[in-house]
Amino acid sequence: MLKNILWATLTTLICISALVSGGIFYPAAAAASNADNPNKYIFLFFVQGLNDADINGLGLPNMKKLKNEGIGYQHVTKTTVPAGKQATFTSILGLRDNQLLLIRALEDNNIDCIAVDGSGAISASLAKENRLELITEKNDQLAVDRFLDKINEQPYQFAAIYLDDASRTGQSSNSSESQRWSMADNQVGRVINRLIRIDKLANSTIIITGGGNAPPLLIFNGINNQPESFYHCHQLDIAPTICQIFGIITPTEMPGHILYEGLTPTTSKSLTNNLKHRINDLQEECQQYNQQISLYEKEQQSMQTQKAELKKERTSIHNIISEKDSTVQRLSREISILKFLGTGIFIILLIGYIFEYRWLRKKFLIF
Repeated sequence: MLKNILWATLTTLICISALVSGGIFYPAAAAASNADNPNKYIFLFFVQGLNDADINGLGLPNMKKLKNEGIGYQHVTKTTVPAGKQATFTSILGLRDNQLLLIRALEDNNIDCIAVDGSGAISASLAKENRLELITEKNDQLAVDRFLDKINEQPYQFAAIYLDDASRTGQSSNSSESQRWSMADNQVGRVINRLIRIDKLANSTIIITGGGNAPPLLIFNGINNQPESFYHCHQLDIAPTICQIFGIITPTEMPGHILYEGLTPTTSKSLTNNLKHRINDLQEECQQYNQQISLYEKEQQSMQTQKAELKKERTSIHNIISEKDSTVQRLSREISILKFLGTGIFIILLIGYIFEYRWLRKKFLIF
């Protein structure tokens, strides 16, 4: 009897433990797992001609709000493109040897990518070669219209949106730059409003940069964002940072560094590790700058040496010219003296000839 009671009690405890494990701990573990790996969406906006200072104006409320509530950088080194090459926008996507390294890395990890372009910054052949779905239209508004229709059907995890309203239909040729940026800001606001309606803003990261001489770089991490301002970064750092957000390995041939300080850390340990990586990246960058400075100093020293040699040669040539001038002046004086002496001798001889002729004439009666 006692044995049966103990067995029933043990069975009941096992069942309760199973229920507790299945009903409490397992869902908690599943929720933690889902929290660590949620569906992530990144929207990269590139506004042609936009500078960081322009966002503080009155015509860009959406970008200004993202700047005030997101991560911003005060000084951004612009990506330079050789003459005749593709636009800066494709360089940010990791263009090398006609390959978009960022797009290829994302596609290889089953991340759906799309590009939205209203001005032809990305060619159809380049998009096809890199397995990049491309929306092209005559202007930004039509391109964004098609994009908003598409995201209702398919949730693209990465979208690169190029905005340049210079080709907008009906736009006058003398329209101001701020008006162009205001139109671009309107397209940014339309995308954000759609993300709010479909309840994806919380899992979305919005990145804004531009093609001006001092472009901005803003990173807005949905509702979990913490406003912060940092000093410096490169536009080339955007692609590795996007790879980090998606949790994929950055291709070794991709330039730039991960902007760990602009990402939301999951734990204090990951924050510490990320900051260590960032410090290492900055140290490497400083080392590269120091090497460049050293090369510039060597070049400057070499130029100073060449300048001193040229100065010495110039002095030597000046001395030679001075000696030649002195010699020419001396010879000129000697020639003048010889001319004077020659003229005097000629006159003396002529006088002597005349005198002798008259003397002989008188003596010998020569007619």
